[in-house]
Amino acid sequence: MKEDERLFRLIKEAGSRYRHPVISARFEKFKDFKVTWNRTGKERSYKVSDYMSDSPDAALYEFLDTLISRNSGNKKGYGPEYLDWVSSDGFVLSKRPVYLERSRNITMSTTGTRRDIGESLDRLLGSGLLVDTDIDNSFFTWTAMPGFTKVGSCNAMFRVVTVSSSLDSDDVPERVLDFVTYHESLHLRRGYRPGRRAHDLAFRESERAFPGWEECEKYLLKMRREQREKMKRRGQSPVPAGV
Repeated sequence: MKEDERLFRLIKEAGSRYRHPVISARFEKFKDFKVTWNRTGKERSYKVSDYMSDSPDAALYEFLDTLISRNSGNKKGYGPEYLDWVSSDGFVLSKRPVYLERSRNITMSTTGTRRDIGESLDRLLGSGLLVDTDIDNSFFTWTAMPGFTKVGSCNAMFRVVTVSSSLDSDDVPERVLDFVTYHESLHLRRGYRPGRRAHDLAFRESERAFPGWEECEKYLLKMRREQREKMKRRGQSPVPAGV
């Protein structure tokens, strides 16, 4: 394929800068944006997410150059051509449908059985905790199956927020759902930040602007603890916690 040939040409060029021999490279249909590689002696073979298959040469080369640099022991940051490309509305709108199609355990809807994530967003916007630009060009959905240890996630690259359907219940306080929606929306506000901590001090400071955040975290911890006990009684292994 021509795109694989282009990838191999550019990654070999980047590899030559760092004395990092690359013997093969191809685009792969990964669900998430990622790169994998195999090593034979000093030579490496790469598989790169096909989300970059139609990127401009400059953006793709900057990404590959940083990749090879880091694999060679350096700490090079990502270049502006790459960051501008993957942060553009065009990239998000063209690649997000592919990401969603490859995703499992999502309903593709903000409307649940008892709750609506859209109403949660309206409350957050109405209170001033979020503004429209925080959630521009974004997609929110429930999980199809309930998760208790991980109640929310955000893919900042594709601007997709997933909320666990364990919160789609009249038994869960509305404020707890709003807190989880707010937490994940803060990642959208910050945007795609490769190689940087997601939950740094600045993030936690913003998170604590939510009124009653401590009570919400206590509720979620209690919910996780109760679920772990149920899993232990069933002989299942608990999953690590995470918001």
